[in-house]
Amino acid sequence: MLRYFAIAFSLISFVHCSQKNISNICDVNSDSFIGELLFRITIKDQSNHCGYKVIPDKIPACSLSYEETHKPENWAQVKLEMETQFALGVSGTESLIQYSLDSVATVLGTGYPAFQGAISAPNGNVYFLPYNAPNIVSVNPITKLYTLHTAVPGGVDFIGGTLGPRGLIYLSPHQNNNFFQYNTANNQMTTIGNVTMAGAAYNGGVYAPNGKIYFVPSNETVFRYYDTNTNTIGAVATPVTGGIFANGVLTPEGKIYFIPHDATQIHILDTNTETVTVHPFSFGGAASYISGIYTPNGRIYLIPYNSSTLYYVDTKNNDSVVNAGTIPSPTSSMFNGVVLSPNGNLYPIPYNYSNFISINPTTNQMTVLMANPGVSSYRGGAIGLRGEIYLSPHNSDRFDLLDTKANGNFCDSLRLSPYWNKF
Repeated sequence: MLRYFAIAFSLISFVHCSQKNISNICDVNSDSFIGELLFRITIKDQSNHCGYKVIPDKIPACSLSYEETHKPENWAQVKLEMETQFALGVSGTESLIQYSLDSVATVLGTGYPAFQGAISAPNGNVYFLPYNAPNIVSVNPITKLYTLHTAVPGGVDFIGGTLGPRGLIYLSPHQNNNFFQYNTANNQMTTIGNVTMAGAAYNGGVYAPNGKIYFVPSNETVFRYYDTNTNTIGAVATPVTGGIFANGVLTPEGKIYFIPHDATQIHILDTNTETVTVHPFSFGGAASYISGIYTPNGRIYLIPYNSSTLYYVDTKNNDSVVNAGTIPSPTSSMFNGVVLSPNGNLYPIPYNYSNFISINPTTNQMTVLMANPGVSSYRGGAIGLRGEIYLSPHNSDRFDLLDTKANGNFCDSLRLSPYWNKF
C-alpha cells in the first residue's frame, strides 16, 4: 500500500507544478486524472487508466488471509509457497497414530456411523462434521483433546461442508431443507435459509472467489449457492444432468469441477460467468469415483471408490484426461476423501480399502502404506497445525491421525485455503 501512495504522491507533485485542466480525464495535468487514478489505487483496481497501470508488489502467500488465497491474482504466490514446502521432503516413513485412548462410542454415546468430513478452522482446531453423530466435535491439534459442541438432529442432515469467510463453516444440506452456518469462533449454529428440496440433496461445498458457497448436487438438479456477500440463497440457471456428484474441485481460474459419482461426466461451473460445461469424457458412473483434489501442477486427481483406475484431468492441457495407473489390489468402496500433505503427496482416505496409500502427483507413483485398522473406517480428513492428517471416523471407533513425516508445513493461509479445506 505504501508503494501505491508513493506513486500517487509523485504524480500529484508533478501535476501540482503544472497548469491544471479539469476537463480531460486523460490529461495528466487534470484533477480528474489524479482523482480517478487515486480511486483505482484505493480499490486496488489494476486495469489500465489512459495508458497508465499501477501494478502492486505480490504479497507472499503466507501474508494473505485464507480468504484471499483462492483469488486468481494470488495463485502464483500460493503455488510458490506450496512447492517450497514440498521441496523440504520427509523425515521418515508415514505412521498411523491413535491420539486419544477414548473411543468414538464413548465420546458420542450414540450416533453411528459418526462423521463425514473434517474442516480446519482459524482457531487451530479441526472440526468433525456429523453424519449420524449427535454433535459437532473439535480436536485441538496441540493438546489432542476433543470437545463436543452444538447438538444436531443426526439422521444425515448434512454431508460435508466448507470453510467460508470469517471462520464460518457452511454445512451442505442432505436430508434437511435448512441451510446451516457454524461459527467456529463461538461454536454457534445458525439457520441461514430454507428451501424445499429432494432428499439426499447435496454432498459438500466449495467456497468460490466471488464469495459464494456452491453446494455439490446429489439428488438435486440445480447448483445452489449461498452468497456470503448478500446472505442470500440462489441457484445457477443451468440445471444439472446425469446423476449424483461426489464433490467439487476449485481451480485458480475460478472454475469448479464437479466430480461424478453415479454421474458419468464432470460438470464444470465457471463461477466468473456462472455458465456450465460438460466434459466429454465418461468416467463410468456406478459410484466409480468419490472425491477429487487440485494439485499445484494443474492436475485434478479423481479418487476411486469402485473403479480400479486412477485418472487426472490436466487443466493446463485443455482438460485432457490421463490414466495415471491402477490402484494396487483394488476392491470396492475403497476410499472416501483425499488430503494433500506438505510433503507434496496425496493421501486418499481409506474407507473399505485394506491400506493407506500415497500418490505422488509428479510421478503418479502409488505406494502402499500401513493397514487400515477397520472397515468403513473413515470419511475425509483435514490438515492439522504440524501437517498431520486428522482422519474423520465414520465407523471407526478410534481417533486417528496420519503423520506424513513432512519436513515442511502449511502456514495458516494455505492450511485453511478454500482450494483444499473442504469436504
